[in-house]
Amino acid sequence: MTQVIERQNEEIITLLGEYPQGLSRGQISEKLSFVIKDKTLQRRLAALIDDGRVIRTGEKKGTRYHSLPIHEETDRSHLKDISTSVFSSQSQKTLEFLNIPLHARERMSYNRDFLDSYVPNRNQYVPDRIREALFQEGKRFDQQLVAGTYARQICQRLLIDLSYNSSRLEGNTYSRLDTQKLVEEGISAEGKVHEETVMIMNHKEAIPFLVENAQDIVLTSLVIRNLHHLLSQDLLANPQACGNIRTLEVDIGQSTYRPLGNPHVLRELFELILQKARKIKDPFEQSFFLLVHLSYLHAFEDVNKRTSRLSCNIPFIKNNLCPLSFADVSMDDYTAALLAIYEKNDVHPMLELFAWAYSRSCKHYGVVRNSLGEIDAFRVQYRQQRKAIMGQIVRRDLHGSAAEKLIANYCQNQEIGDIDRFTAMTLADLSTLHTGAIIGLGITEAQLERWLSSRP
Repeated sequence: MTQVIERQNEEIITLLGEYPQGLSRGQISEKLSFVIKDKTLQRRLAALIDDGRVIRTGEKKGTRYHSLPIHEETDRSHLKDISTSVFSSQSQKTLEFLNIPLHARERMSYNRDFLDSYVPNRNQYVPDRIREALFQEGKRFDQQLVAGTYARQICQRLLIDLSYNSSRLEGNTYSRLDTQKLVEEGISAEGKVHEETVMIMNHKEAIPFLVENAQDIVLTSLVIRNLHHLLSQDLLANPQACGNIRTLEVDIGQSTYRPLGNPHVLRELFELILQKARKIKDPFEQSFFLLVHLSYLHAFEDVNKRTSRLSCNIPFIKNNLCPLSFADVSMDDYTAALLAIYEKNDVHPMLELFAWAYSRSCKHYGVVRNSLGEIDAFRVQYRQQRKAIMGQIVRRDLHGSAAEKLIANYCQNQEIGDIDRFTAMTLADLSTLHTGAIIGLGITEAQLERWLSSRP
C-alpha cells in the first residue's frame, strides 16, 4: 500500500509540475489517472505540503496547489546573499517569500490603493527618529545656501560614484576605476559591451542636469521625463520611448508583479505621484516616496529603477544634504527590497536599505564642511542672470561676436561689474548646453536644436 501511495503522490507532483499556474483540488482529481476521494486527496495534499513537496496559494475557491521539487526545497538559495547587516530579522522574515519558486508565488497587479492611501505630511514611510538621525548625518551647512551648493562642491566625485553604483545595480560590469576613466577621459574599458558604456555615459549627462539646475528643478513630469530621456538615450529599441510614458505592457523579470498597461492611467498616476511628492515637506520622506513609487509604477518601457534612483536624489541636492550614491549596496539586497514592494507593497526592507545606504554615503563624503572656499561666489551670485542671457542667445539664434555683444549689453543693463568674467562663464556654459540642461532658460528643445544646428 505504501508503494502505491508513493507512486500516486509522484503522479500528483508530476501533474502539478505541468501547470505552473497551479491547479485546484477538483482539477487535480479530474486529471489523475486513478480515482481518489476528495477527502483522501485533501489529506494527501496536506501531507505533501508538510513534506515540502507542494505549496498551496490562495484561499477558499481561489486555492491552488503547485509542485515544489525536492531540489528546490533543499536549495533555498534565493536569500543566501541577503545581508543581515542591512536587514532586520523582521525584514528577513518578510523576504522569506522569495524562497518560494516564482511559479508558486501569487500573481500581483498594480495596487492603486498603495498610492491613493498615502496622504503627504500625514502618512509617514520614514519614522521621525530615522529622519532626524539621517538629517544629522547628511547635513552639510549650518546656514541657508543656494540649492545645489554642496552637490556642486562634490560634483565630480558624485558623478563617478553615482554613475558607477547605479549602473552596477543594473548588472553593469564596469569597475569603479574604469568608470572614472570613462567619465573623466572618455576611455572605454576593453571587453565591455556597448550598452554598458552608454549606460554610464548617460549617467554622466543626467547627474549634472540635476546638479546644475537644482535651484530651478521642481518635481514635475517634465523634469522626470527629461531625466529618463537622458538616462535611456541610445539604449531603447524605440527612440520615441525615451522620456515618454510607455504605451506597451511590460513584465518584470524574477517577479510575479505585472505593472499597469493602460497608457492613460499610467500618465494619470505618474502625475499623481509627483503631485503628492511635491507636497511632502521632509526631504527624506520625499526622497523615499519617489524611490518607492516611481519604481513601483514602472511608467517607462525601461530604465525605471535608474530614473527612481536619480530622482530620489533631487530633495537632497536641493536641500544641500549629502546625496545618496548607493555605495556598497548589493544587487541582491536591492532586488529583494524592490520585490517586497512589487509583490507585498511592504516598504520596510527598502526603508532599512535606504537608511543604511544613506549613512554609508554620508561616510563616503566626509564630515560637515564649514568652509565655502571652494565655491565660486561670482558664479552663484549671477546664476539667474547667466541663464536669462543664455536663453536670449538661443532664442535669437546668435553665435560668435553677436552673442558676445548681447552679453556685454546685458551686463551693462544689469550692472554686472566684471563683464569679461561673466562673458567667459556664459560662453563656456553655452558650449556644453544640451537638451537635458534647458530648465530655467526659458527655451524649448526645438529652439535649442535650431541653435545647435546653426552653430559654426
